[in-house]
Amino acid sequence: MKTFTSLKGALALTALAWLSELWRTLIDASQGFHSNATEGSLLFAFTAGYALVLAGWAYALYSASHGSRGGLLATFVLNAFMWLAVPLGTVFFYCPGFCDSSIINIANALNLILGLLAGVALAMALRRRNQTDAVSETASV
Repeated sequence: MKTFTSLKGALALTALAWLSELWRTLIDASQGFHSNATEGSLLFAFTAGYALVLAGWAYALYSASHGSRGGLLATFVLNAFMWLAVPLGTVFFYCPGFCDSSIINIANALNLILGLLAGVALAMALRRRNQTDAVSETASV
């Protein structure tokens, strides 16, 4: 259990959540994004936006792995955003219950589980980091 509550464990879970989201993105892209975005410019804008969010999340994860507190916070925020936007959005708005495609259901379940676990682990890492920073500030005074 301690492995997943450490910073390295939290970042590993987040990397798995990122990979599962990338897999889900590729499934969505191969099936036309499951939306009415069939116009070229709208589809391009949606694809570019999704790619930018995933790239930003990857960069935040990279920064957090190199000790950046801002990177850790950005990783937490982007993980939470993607967890709320895609898998929960699918469950509540796109296809309540289950989708027709079993591969989408598997990817969505994986996104839900990994996103939640990563979010909890990141929150614990942020909390521990804040406590460590507070103790070091008190010791330096």
